[in-house]
Amino acid sequence: MSLNDYPWLLASLKMLPPVLPGALLIHGQRGTGKQYLARSLSQSQLCQAPNGIGLPCGRCDGCHLFEVGNHPDFRHLQPEKDEENDSRTAETRGAATKKPSSIIGVDAVRELTVLTSVAAHRGGAKVIMITPAEALHPSAANALLKMLEEPARETYFVLVTNERSRILPTIRSRCFQLHVNVPLDAVDAGWLQQVDPQRAYVALALSSNAPFAARDLAADENFWAGREDLVNRLTDSAASPVDIAGIAESLEPVVLGRLLTMWVFDLLALQQRGSVRFNRDMEREIERLSRSISGPELCRWSDDVQKFSRAAEHPLNRRLALESLFAAWPGSSQRLAAVDS
Repeated sequence: MSLNDYPWLLASLKMLPPVLPGALLIHGQRGTGKQYLARSLSQSQLCQAPNGIGLPCGRCDGCHLFEVGNHPDFRHLQPEKDEENDSRTAETRGAATKKPSSIIGVDAVRELTVLTSVAAHRGGAKVIMITPAEALHPSAANALLKMLEEPARETYFVLVTNERSRILPTIRSRCFQLHVNVPLDAVDAGWLQQVDPQRAYVALALSSNAPFAARDLAADENFWAGREDLVNRLTDSAASPVDIAGIAESLEPVVLGRLLTMWVFDLLALQQRGSVRFNRDMEREIERLSRSISGPELCRWSDDVQKFSRAAEHPLNRRLALESLFAAWPGSSQRLAAVDS
């Protein structure tokens, strides 16, 4: 696929000046395709026959080298990846104790001087992409700032961040800032239609309508299996808080908080309006529960979910917090069994 398949990214391109700025900071919500946009912009600067800013031809030698990850005038700085460790031999992996770094160190930035101080190998531009920019160590950020203050000729910096506030103000002030908006019609996008419609709808809601994050979540079979197990426990009056917490613990904290919020919302919506908004594939289970749990009980537990969500990333004991949350779940009483009988 090309950038033309992502209309919200094309809309962002229109916010750029006719000539790509020497330093660009792309920011916005996680999962909106910012890194894809950054790569397309980088490739177009190295393309020999671009169709415009961010629109490389995809056929020239420059595009081919870029796509296979071998363009001599392009550097991509990012935290060390697990895949890099996996490329070692089994013997080396067994002996290694160093974990992949979650930061971009100062040495990696200093090494860029080799690229910036010489002419482009292919006689055109040189591009440096940094993702995510908030991963820069403070010393690395200061080293980058010096490069931005004294930019090398025909050198472009493309930074991507999910958290603009964590970028040094002095770096932000030297960059053209491009915000990528969340599309409102992502559920209708052609590239998402290959996903099961019900999955896509739930995934978009859980991802705050961020299309790339929704696509990844929709394809995550472990997540959907965990969601089904969690719902089975929530609808089982005999399930203990410990049982439910054991399933919930396997889900990413932020996603779990949104999942439970949507679950309560649908229960209340069914009681008040007779319709389910989010979990359409589980309407039967929601309808059964809605007959046995009162609105006030659900509202009280919704408050518990919100409290859990606010502390989900940094609980002192996540398992204990989950057990406490599900101990208050109003659907765990024996009334469910009475309704079924």
